[in-house]
Amino acid sequence: MSSTFPFEEELFGVLSDDDLYLDCLLVRPPSLADERVESLQVWVPRYPLTKSSVVTCARQEAKPYGEPGRTAHLVFDLRATGESEGTPGDKRFDIDLNSVRAWAQERFGEKIRLAFLGEPDGRGQAALLPIRPGVVVEYYRYPGSRTAGAIHPPVLYLSTYGHFNRGDDAMCQALAEAGYDVYGLDPLRYLLHASYAGGRITPTELRQDLIALCQSLPDRPVIIGQPVAAGLALLWTAGVEAVRGVIAIGKAQVSFAPPHIFQNDNAHTYFLSRHVHRIAPRPVAFVMVEGDPLGGEANEIAAFFSSAGQPRTAERSREVTPALLKKLLGWVEQESPKE
Repeated sequence: MSSTFPFEEELFGVLSDDDLYLDCLLVRPPSLADERVESLQVWVPRYPLTKSSVVTCARQEAKPYGEPGRTAHLVFDLRATGESEGTPGDKRFDIDLNSVRAWAQERFGEKIRLAFLGEPDGRGQAALLPIRPGVVVEYYRYPGSRTAGAIHPPVLYLSTYGHFNRGDDAMCQALAEAGYDVYGLDPLRYLLHASYAGGRITPTELRQDLIALCQSLPDRPVIIGQPVAAGLALLWTAGVEAVRGVIAIGKAQVSFAPPHIFQNDNAHTYFLSRHVHRIAPRPVAFVMVEGDPLGGEANEIAAFFSSAGQPRTAERSREVTPALLKKLLGWVEQESPKE
């Protein structure tokens, strides 16, 4: 692709350690030579989705904003998906990841900084939901156990941006075993699609997208936002009445920092203290995770807490566990306005 475009692309195959070709696409800022690449972000598709679900993410991140970066982005098909070789049912994705790692070190040098964004497999059922032209939500559904007793509202679980990992997978599964239908997602993947298709996102567009997402759910959800995603969870809840309540964990205002994603030229547009008061009378819970660099700051959480109406609660914890989330979900259900 010519350097007059906002990014360059290269299609090729990587030979896996067991002799399968994995279909790959390298996306990088224009005119970024191999020797100048300092880091590589690998966008891992979630089985059975193909690399097409994350190509837009790589393209949006590779566009130069201000000074051209030195990060390249790789997307690829897992074995036996998309254009990659392999036989149906072969889920030895650890071989794929190791092969991609070996290719990256051979091409860019052993000192290349590698980040694998996402896990290839998990217990959630992966799917894509189109919500407007050019915008999809990639989610992982964990059906709630019907032997758990009480009927609970669905949970919309937002991982930290770019990092829906094994810990998130286990957390969602634990909540499903407690009877919650859980819809897990890495919000960064949705946000990159949304900002690529229609330009930098406004709060109004965020609200409209969540309304479209909620229409696909079986009932009004409770939102859980892990650190960084907590801000999006709060803003979504403040703007959409269909949300029953919210659990915001750790840092929140940083949600809206990426200038290529959000229309944030005016600092007040996404200033959360101007929005959280609209959550009431629905419940909001804030969680500060001690010892975690993303676990939140006392001053920020105190500001949000004072802006929020009742019912509200705040917790401090050294870690976020399924037991803690089940406790807070129970509180949200108890405090939610009766229909």
